[in-house]
Amino acid sequence: MTVETLPVGYLGTNCYIVHDGKAAVVIDPGDDVEKILETVRGLSLSVKYIFLTHAHFDHTLAAAGTAEMTGAVICAASGEFARLSDPVLSGSESFPFAKFIPLSVEFELSEKTSLKVGELSFEFIETPGHTEGSICIVCGDTIFAGDTLFYGSCGRCDLPGGNFEDMMKSLKKLYELPGDFKVLPGHGEATTLSRERRYNPYMAEAVRN
Repeated sequence: MTVETLPVGYLGTNCYIVHDGKAAVVIDPGDDVEKILETVRGLSLSVKYIFLTHAHFDHTLAAAGTAEMTGAVICAASGEFARLSDPVLSGSESFPFAKFIPLSVEFELSEKTSLKVGELSFEFIETPGHTEGSICIVCGDTIFAGDTLFYGSCGRCDLPGGNFEDMMKSLKKLYELPGDFKVLPGHGEATTLSRERRYNPYMAEAVRN
């Protein structure tokens, strides 16, 4: 597995292009569609799916353009469907620079989902808290955590659909995963699950409760 990390948009969202050298998925194409497509074309990749960890605008603005140009299937959890068609729930109404682009999901993701893309296998963990339908994506030894888990922190829970109690349950679920994982978050620097188990105060609180 190879991961290309592209910080995109005004809020510095981490868009990830995950591939085996031929087949690829794009995770959270939050903006800068040409930057994403340039990387895909430069590596001669065939993009099969677009995975949305959640549907805030800074994770979705380039999804429609990327899907149109690559033929990729847009995927998200059902808890995000309403947010994909609502400028208030998506957060875009609060930012003058954020053009709202409604999206239709072609494939629903859940913990029952397992997808094979080339030589790569993807599974999904339902982690509500930042939004109702937030998910984490697992490929090999890597978790793409969206806005659930950050280096030393977690996603905010005070936006529409956020819930701190749900976030605590989700962090505990991640804490209890067997083994260690590299964690690639929706914003900021990469970390590891072992580091967050040891030092993240929100994860520590989740385990205490």
